[in-house]
Amino acid sequence: MAEKANKRELILAAAREIFGEKGYHTATSEEIAKRAGVGKGTIYQYFDSKQEIFTEMHMLYLKQYSENVTALIHEDESFEQNLRRLAHFHIEHLHELAQYGVQMLSEIHPATISCEEGHALMENLKKQLGIEQFWFIEKAKQRGEIREIDSNMLICSMMGIFIGISHMLGPQQLNEQQKEKLEQDLVQMVLHGLTN
Repeated sequence: MAEKANKRELILAAAREIFGEKGYHTATSEEIAKRAGVGKGTIYQYFDSKQEIFTEMHMLYLKQYSENVTALIHEDESFEQNLRRLAHFHIEHLHELAQYGVQMLSEIHPATISCEEGHALMENLKKQLGIEQFWFIEKAKQRGEIREIDSNMLICSMMGIFIGISHMLGPQQLNEQQKEKLEQDLVQMVLHGLTN
């Protein structure tokens, strides 16, 4: 059973690379199989189509992203400390997040996947970004660190800022000083908004 799960994840990891390099329409199942180190027929033991690989690849990425973000949050630390951890994570992974964001936005449309699948994927994204991190926001409200605000709106706003910055900066290479400044600016923007 573990071997089956490993092969499936190998295929999805290879798909992410190939789709990232070539886009959905240009990529082929043969290329994905070759990159994964499996035969083309093996792919169809796990997936019905290239479209299903594409959808499952996004679901796996969202799951891994959510797990990474959740692991950063520490219950005994302040809202600001947790926010700094989240900002640091996103800045350190700028290139990866930007590549994923471009791929997701450009490839998910009716020609690629059905409207129902696209809707399910976006709902999953919202769930991964929000529900599992609600306790982090709720704890901060209980401790009086932040005002009463809708947790869903706050987590979506924060993640939107982090992912938006990743998308905007794309493959730019930032030095450590630039990263620290960006982290500080992001944290201050979330904590204090845009006013002086």
